Amino acid sequence: MSRAFVKEGDSASSGSLVDRFYQGLLGLSDPARALIGKRQQQAWLASREAIETARHDAQAALGADAYREMFDSAAERAGDPQDATWWAAGDAATAIAARRRLTSEQFLLLVAPLSVALPWLKDASRQA
Repeated sequence: MSRAFVKEGDSASSGSLVDRFYQGLLGLSDPARALIGKRQQQAWLASREAIETARHDAQAALGADAYREMFDSAAERAGDPQDATWWAAGDAATAIAARRRLTSEQFLLLVAPLSVALPWLKDASRQA
């Protein structure tokens, strides 16, 4: 796993935020995936420009290679490439990795669709 994905202070002994994220992705049910996909599509229609800006800022914070590595790693676990759940997982992964360098609004915008199934994501930006 890329070091850029782990925030200083993530505790290996208590289970890091990244570990919780990947465990949550692997445990998603089909109905949860459908709901996440629906929320991702709704968010895209309502806030496309803001999502693109948040993605760009996350990529700038992480670097292009690390951003792509994190996005792809999460998206692969989410399902079919290029579907809405795939995008939601990738966006959430990069938001978690860049959470110290994104605004709270940008972070929430990127994790919101996935947070319908993993509600603790909404508070992840405040976790040490």
